[in-house]
Amino acid sequence: MDIKLNDVYRFRYREEMIKGKFEPYWCFDGQLIVTQNKKRELFLVDTYWGFGNSANKCFTLEKALDSGYLTFICNLDDVEEISEDDTKYYDNQDIFNLSCHHGYRKHYYVKKGANKSIANMTKVIEAKIEKEKFEIFWHQKKLKELEDKLKRIELGEAEVYF
Repeated sequence: MDIKLNDVYRFRYREEMIKGKFEPYWCFDGQLIVTQNKKRELFLVDTYWGFGNSANKCFTLEKALDSGYLTFICNLDDVEEISEDDTKYYDNQDIFNLSCHHGYRKHYYVKKGANKSIANMTKVIEAKIEKEKFEIFWHQKKLKELEDKLKRIELGEAEVYF
């Protein structure tokens, strides 16, 4: 297996590696980025404390493969960061959620040169329309209930709760 600088991988420990260990994913995202040391040797570093922070758990390729499974996600040179809100404009296959700190720090990327997706934008707008229609229905229902209660109060009924 070849790795190159700025590759991003998902990592999961082999079952036999975590038996008997307390919380192997504690302070560990299982998202590794290939970086290099001063000798230009490549190694993989976990993103839990941020991108490229050498204080994180580090692996040589050999240690990573002996300890678990790597799944290639993307290379940071082939993507550009976008806001979470901008993800609605692109196809899911063009978006990479590289959030770290177990999702606390949000980082979203899109393939460089990816075009906005009419299909995904349509899907998002249709969902927003449905939500607004439901909100209108709900508010109309609540308005009717309040108007009915007001009429009962105006007729002298005191056992009305609102």
